[in-house]
Amino acid sequence: MDVTKIVEQEVADKVDTQYVAAQFPHFPNVGITFLCTEDETDQEEDEWIDEKGRHQFIIRLPYDLVKSSPDVRDFMVAIVKKRLGKAA
Repeated sequence: MDVTKIVEQEVADKVDTQYVAAQFPHFPNVGITFLCTEDETDQEEDEWIDEKGRHQFIIRLPYDLVKSSPDVRDFMVAIVKKRLGKAA
């Protein structure tokens, strides 16, 4: 799984993409992009299959929740599990 992020600097360290990727080694053909910005209208959640056949997901994380929480890694993993379940 390839996990990336587009986030505000204030929450960048909390959005742990390596942790999430390590939880899903059995999904090598999936890409996840986490969005966590103050402007909630930047981009909506989306999913598609890219030209290489990789299933891509955009997942928006609530900025206020991430900023105020000490650790959001389990929350991120739960969202990915939910999205993967809907895609199956």
